[in-house]
Amino acid sequence: MIKIKCLKCGFENNSYRGYNCPNCGSLLEVIHGFEWIIEWGNNGIWIFSKMLPQTNHRISLGEGWTPLIRSDNLFRDENIYFKDESRNPTGSFRDRAAALVVSDALDQGAKRLVVASDGNMGASIAAYSAKAGLPATIYVPVWADPEKILLMKAYGAKVIVSKEDLDTLLQYVERRTRKEKLYNASSTYNILAMEGLKTIAYEIYLQYGGIPEAIYVPLGSGLTLLSLYHGFSEMLTNNIIDHIPRLIGVETCANPVYSSIHGNPTRCNEEPMPGLYYRKPVLKEYVSEIIDKHGETIVVNNKQVYEAAKKLAMKEGLFVEPSSAVALAGALKMGGVENSIILLTGHGLKGPSSYTRPSRERYTPFPGSTKSLILKIVSEKPGLTGYEIWKRLGLRISVQAVYQHLKELERMGLIHSKFLENRKVYFPSYKKSRS
Repeated sequence: MIKIKCLKCGFENNSYRGYNCPNCGSLLEVIHGFEWIIEWGNNGIWIFSKMLPQTNHRISLGEGWTPLIRSDNLFRDENIYFKDESRNPTGSFRDRAAALVVSDALDQGAKRLVVASDGNMGASIAAYSAKAGLPATIYVPVWADPEKILLMKAYGAKVIVSKEDLDTLLQYVERRTRKEKLYNASSTYNILAMEGLKTIAYEIYLQYGGIPEAIYVPLGSGLTLLSLYHGFSEMLTNNIIDHIPRLIGVETCANPVYSSIHGNPTRCNEEPMPGLYYRKPVLKEYVSEIIDKHGETIVVNNKQVYEAAKKLAMKEGLFVEPSSAVALAGALKMGGVENSIILLTGHGLKGPSSYTRPSRERYTPFPGSTKSLILKIVSEKPGLTGYEIWKRLGLRISVQAVYQHLKELERMGLIHSKFLENRKVYFPSYKKSRS
């Protein structure tokens, strides 16, 4: 049985899986041994079983050991590599986390796994739960890529699409799983996700033949950066390496959480990008401390991300989703640090909007994140004008942009408008006005 311990106050528990100590709030640790022994005969991340928490079950779909590919065109002279996590079974790095999380769920006799996810973690848990014979329920916000929702349903998971944002869904799942004694497999509420993802650091060391100068990482919740730091820290503590590489977190200007903390509060009128949108990341304090000591942040806009994704496909033959191309956009903006690695987290077919953006609304029924917030306001407070909706929205976008979103939501059939007392007001299409 896996033991979680707080090194600050002494809290110990065999079933609690959160990151924060429930007594003092400190970051918890998973207690396990560490032997630098690679068991090549095992499957998936379990080749690193001597460095992982021990479980009785070992679920695997062959995740991990993804290729390290030298950039021959975009960074011809800088000795830069891509770590291509899109080669994992469901097309993303989250499979590493799911392998350990689902194995632990089996050990604990879980009856059902419940997840809040805007895409990749949900798809990974759905696949690995299917392998383990466990039912899974996944809550996703409306802006999740439909391709990822399709994967979740294909693996047999129960998928609930909600108008709530991801932070709210994560909190709801935490409450539900505690009340109903279900297993919370959400990556930012289950510390074993970090333990699975840290194996990327081990592989980088083995494949690169040492430690690179820097690693570019999409930020989002910050879990990926935290996990890489955790893996390198373990190797440092055990005298396998002598320093931790620079960890360069890249995020978009529509959601500059960490950049704002570190003196770069860039804002823009763009919609947050699916896969990276967190208003209040639960790991913010820990990730910010790592960035202060071992890295930095870079902010890019959506145009830079889409251009980076297309360049990667056309120049290097690698097809990734927009939230993954964020790391490359940061490297291109920065100029590329010599002897560095760019982490590519997910396959392009899981989020092809960067390649089909002009015609996207013709084939996806899910509105973008700003539209979903507008839809939530209209649902909770029917009969508001566009200007009143703009005031309640609280985003740094123009009133004209809000009216354009309202027009598109009407065209999509999600809301309708009417004139009352010479004012144009809006209602959800499923809640007709009695006026």
